[in-house]
Amino acid sequence: NTRSASYKTSSTNTGTMTKTNEQTVDNPRRTANSVISLTQFAHSKSKGTRRAIEKFKLKKQNKFNHNAKLLRDYKKVMKSEGYEAGQGASRKRNQANLEDRGDGADEEGKSKKRQKSDPFAKAKLKAKQAKEDVFNGKLDKEQQVKDRALKEKEKKAKTRKLSKRTKKGQPIMKNVIGDMLAKIKADAEE
Repeated sequence: NTRSASYKTSSTNTGTMTKTNEQTVDNPRRTANSVISLTQFAHSKSKGTRRAIEKFKLKKQNKFNHNAKLLRDYKKVMKSEGYEAGQGASRKRNQANLEDRGDGADEEGKSKKRQKSDPFAKAKLKAKQAKEDVFNGKLDKEQQVKDRALKEKEKKAKTRKLSKRTKKGQPIMKNVIGDMLAKIKADAEE
């Protein structure tokens, strides 16, 4: 197996050698840059490789025939049960969409584009929940401020009431007794 290769010196690069490919002496059909088909490749190899490729093709054809038989049987069963045989995997989804639309009869010919799953769905959900938490936190704080202001108002009114005195400086007993009665009622409720 001898190959002939000639070496030339380039005029631009001094002293560099470049190899030019020519047809091989043994196989005049094949050049160095040619592409060969799968069958040519298989026949150029050993019998084992050819057998493996033929076995693969046979297996592929058998699988195709098996799937075709299953599909024919499926269509026969669907026809015998009174249904129209579907047009592939999207059959159920398309029927469900048509039933949901109801009065959208003019859109029956058009198939809706399927929604892609959102890669940021979890992050969006988390952000939405965080936003709700912040909003709820603000509402809680506002409610606490209102409650505190109301309690402070009541406390001021109570101290004003209890700090009232008579001309001689004695506390007004009506207010003191009313306060004691309110405390006893609160204790009884608890």
